[in-house]
Amino acid sequence: MEKRYPGDFQRTRPWGRQGDEKNDGYIRSLRTLHQVYAPNEMSAAAAIAKINEDFSEALPFWKDHFDRWIFTHNSRDGLGPDILKRLLDLGQENQQFVVGSCGFPELRLEVFKLSLIDIAHLLGPAPSRKTFSELRFDKLEPVILAIARKEPVSDPQIRPVPKEKLYHNGLSHSVEILLRAGMAKSDLVADFFSKWPDPKLGDEVAASFFTRYEDLKKAELAPDLIFYQLQSFAGGGNRGTPENEAAVLAVLAHLFEECDIFEALGVSGDGTR
Repeated sequence: MEKRYPGDFQRTRPWGRQGDEKNDGYIRSLRTLHQVYAPNEMSAAAAIAKINEDFSEALPFWKDHFDRWIFTHNSRDGLGPDILKRLLDLGQENQQFVVGSCGFPELRLEVFKLSLIDIAHLLGPAPSRKTFSELRFDKLEPVILAIARKEPVSDPQIRPVPKEKLYHNGLSHSVEILLRAGMAKSDLVADFFSKWPDPKLGDEVAASFFTRYEDLKKAELAPDLIFYQLQSFAGGGNRGTPENEAAVLAVLAHLFEECDIFEALGVSGDGTR
């Protein structure tokens, strides 16, 4: 916001016992006060309590200086009905102010109104096609090459992709189709690791994919885009031939089934059960 409204947006620093008087950011020209709420998991009761507390405590200190009070949050999929209703009720109870909310779509619009230089400074330089083509996990190369050469096990009863885990992680039907294709050769991946001279290779591959998955998740990418990035990580510059693509999908299906990538059922976003 400082880049979007230079010299206009003021961040408010907590000051001793006084704190920030329930003001996380103020846009002078718009007479807008932002109060931020960004927990790892948002519950309706806690969010409503936060709204009530922050608005009522901001009012006596800032009421002569703002016309708009904005509840700024990190709930990527929007606010629940109880939270939205409380914001609407708060606006009706205090009609001299505009009470609203600001989430991912609104913040995204602000970001992409910045100059390209400011966007690069904020988000980092955009990766080029060359970057994506070279992104790969080198220790996986012998696995991909070996699986690409082997025929799948002649078993007509290929295990289905766990639908509950797909739903739990917000993955689309298109990803399910790709993982289902990978399941045809996923047993070959486990067999390869068990027979490889270095017994630690399977654990190293799983740990590397888990780390890559966690990084992509922290970047708040959509689930299907995370899957695509994991495909790039596995295949790198060797992607393209049907044999290699099948091998990459086999590795991802194996890791998905073993819960080395994406969240297992009963596990929350912060890893707790």
